[in-house]
Amino acid sequence: MNITLPQHRSLRTTLALTGVALLLGACAAPQSPSTAAAPAQPAGGHGQSAFLGSYDGNRDGVVPRAEYDAIRKQRFEAGDTNRDGVLNEAEYVAEFEQRLKQQYFSEGRQPDKAYEGSIKQAHVRFAILDRDRDSKLSREEDLAVADKTFKSADTNGDGVVSRNDPPAEPRASGGNAAP
Repeated sequence: MNITLPQHRSLRTTLALTGVALLLGACAAPQSPSTAAAPAQPAGGHGQSAFLGSYDGNRDGVVPRAEYDAIRKQRFEAGDTNRDGVLNEAEYVAEFEQRLKQQYFSEGRQPDKAYEGSIKQAHVRFAILDRDRDSKLSREEDLAVADKTFKSADTNGDGVVSRNDPPAEPRASGGNAAP
């Protein structure tokens, strides 16, 4: 079969456009084994709905401490790309951004001002979580904030976060951000 020059150009253009489309699709919807099993929505936020959406991995409406800890551990390990046992700021923000991108993609949204604000907030959150100011978030620092976050979400103290938990008492100023 002989291909003419116009057919060759058309085929080459089609293949190039297909490659670009596949590449853009892969960039827009990152899927790695470490994030595919973890709930992606919401990637951030405060309040009971955000907590349940982010940590109720099996979507049964309740988050026992073991489920919460497993997802936190999974996210920490996914973020630790250089496998040194700690997260630097770039790793911490990149893990969050991957979940945020997936959320935006699944909602059919493009990054916007709110997205940019969420990324800026992730940098601020890292600075707050890095208690010893060594530019590394250790697993111990992560566990300390995880414990505090879970206890504040489990307002009835039964070891499970669910819609049955009464609303949290309003805090004065300067509450902690949920990572």
